[in-house]
Amino acid sequence: MTFGLVAVLVLSALVIHHHTWKAQSWPENSLTPPLYQGHRGYWKEGARENTRASFQAAQKRGLKMIELDVRLSKGGVPVVFHDSDLKRIGNSEKLVLDLSADEMLNLVQAPTLESVLTDLESPQFINIELKTGSIFDGSLEKAVSEVVKKTQSQRRILFSSFNPIAIWRLSHLLPEVPRALLATKEIAEGNRFYLRHMWLAPYINTNALHLDYNYVTEEDLRAWKKRGIPVALWTVNDATKAEAFLKAGAISIISDTLYEGPLSAKTN
Repeated sequence: MTFGLVAVLVLSALVIHHHTWKAQSWPENSLTPPLYQGHRGYWKEGARENTRASFQAAQKRGLKMIELDVRLSKGGVPVVFHDSDLKRIGNSEKLVLDLSADEMLNLVQAPTLESVLTDLESPQFINIELKTGSIFDGSLEKAVSEVVKKTQSQRRILFSSFNPIAIWRLSHLLPEVPRALLATKEIAEGNRFYLRHMWLAPYINTNALHLDYNYVTEEDLRAWKKRGIPVALWTVNDATKAEAFLKAGAISIISDTLYEGPLSAKTN
């Protein structure tokens, strides 16, 4: 058998596996995502995104679950903040990694993950998105896992990340917590071809996919469901589209504006 033939066979096997893989079984005794999650809390009426105020606003709005972003601050403390710097929120060139957790709270109202997990005025269920692009450094995953264990939050959270390696690491640190690979086909800095097409998804022990709805059809959802892969969609802000996606098989909608209730109520 020639090297060329072996290469073709291996490549063919990989392609077939990519189109036939199934998600790892959902962990027992873990949360079941509700139909709607508040994207970075609920901040459309004045609260700043990813703050305790936005999470408490989500609770008052009736949301059972919120999505939030976590990264490491100076000293290795996980804080809730989307960006790597304070340019967009904070009007500053400072990096989150160069600021302590106390400084992040004082400058941009960014709480620690621990404070959110112990806040009784926020929704019970939380989708923790880990903001890391690291292949070899698992500091964020380890620190977040330690906070989850400390607060005994394993049954009320799920993890998500655009970084396939982070999902794989989390599957070993906290296998009892569901994990979702985030993906979009948008061409952007850092979103490499293999990430856009989820080439690593079959090999990282992911329990679900969280996909950019702009690149997903109802037919796609039905196909994912048939293959046994749970899919949530972000960021759907149109009630009619959300209902159609749920009917087609989406397990949850991550939204800035929508919440579970009558269709007529899901608008601002």
